[in-house]
Amino acid sequence: MARTRKAKKRKQKIYWLSAKQVQETARKNWGKIFCSLVVIGLIVFMAISLNSFLFASDYFNLSEIEVIDQDPEKIDYPLARIDDQANIFRIDLEQIASNVEQEYYDIQKAIVKRVLPNKLVIEVLRRRPIGQIEVAENQQAGKADHFFLVNKDAYVLADIGSKKRKALPVIVGAELTAQEIEVGRAYPKPNLLCALEFLEELNNSGFLDKYNVTLVDVTQPRIMSFYVDDLEVKIGNRNLRQKIENLGGILASKDIDYSQGYYIDLRFKDIVFGRNE
Repeated sequence: MARTRKAKKRKQKIYWLSAKQVQETARKNWGKIFCSLVVIGLIVFMAISLNSFLFASDYFNLSEIEVIDQDPEKIDYPLARIDDQANIFRIDLEQIASNVEQEYYDIQKAIVKRVLPNKLVIEVLRRRPIGQIEVAENQQAGKADHFFLVNKDAYVLADIGSKKRKALPVIVGAELTAQEIEVGRAYPKPNLLCALEFLEELNNSGFLDKYNVTLVDVTQPRIMSFYVDDLEVKIGNRNLRQKIENLGGILASKDIDYSQGYYIDLRFKDIVFGRNE
């Protein structure tokens, strides 16, 4: 049979020190107690002094804001937008960053940093336009002369009206109208995404560094076409990378004068050269 052992309960004794014993202990350790009190006092004094110096001294009042921005038209965030004689440690950096991101649609991210003693640095990352959407200003009249800048994520950056930007491809057939587009929003329409994917592929391949793409037509994505200057290229929406490489080799050849109304069709296994009538 298994033996069971009963745990023995031990009574805990509580010892109370008499006033005399407390006095005796304090007398013997007075030196240590005094040093501890002095150290605590010094720490409290230094903390109060440091707090007063950091938050009350004019030395840390904001006097300069620097904007780090690659765009030639840098953002404007004047000192006047911040409380007069604002202490740099009391400024809400996240709020300033949020203000910048909300007021400038082409800014994707703003980072605000303190530079002691009295300076703020605002560094911004901009959304870069990859093309410009051409839409119908008046659907009934069939007039299409309004342009919106768009980035690679279908985010509309700006309404530039009837004057398109030079050296930036125009996108037609995006299935959007001027009335429905709102600056600061993304429009992931299938036709538009097809055009943006193609332009991004052109950019990654280095094609845009060598040739001027003026227009991309995605009215029917399966037969998508684009223009290199005045040369029409029918490319479709499949195997884009390989077709772009093939096109680069063709354009490097001097055998054909493409300024004379030719077009190139890359949609089939065999490359087709034709001439517009």
